[in-house]
Amino acid sequence: MAEKQTYYVSISGKRVEPEPSINDQLTVTGTREEINELQQLLDQIQKDDEQTQFRAPIPYKSADHDKATDKFNEDIIKVYHAVYRLGTDITRDHIRQMNILNKLEDTDYNYPGYER
Repeated sequence: MAEKQTYYVSISGKRVEPEPSINDQLTVTGTREEINELQQLLDQIQKDDEQTQFRAPIPYKSADHDKATDKFNEDIIKVYHAVYRLGTDITRDHIRQMNILNKLEDTDYNYPGYER
């Protein structure tokens, strides 16, 4: 069985590091394979982020119901679920306090004007 080690995740920086830094980080423990999978998820949100930036400067193009934004949201949920799964108790508590997973999964499209 592969040995689990401690790593530090910067979701905004989209990287996993073996040493802590002064940036925003969440602590996880995982095997090298689990950490590689997490890094691949972070790499994917980097690609998603690059796709959404092309839409951002268009003033009449709403981010709501945009395929690139939907893909980014789906992938960021995967990242937070993976960090939660691998996270230390403190990391999981932090993610629960942020209530980020529930917010990301509920897009508030129940308001008028958001019908599909």
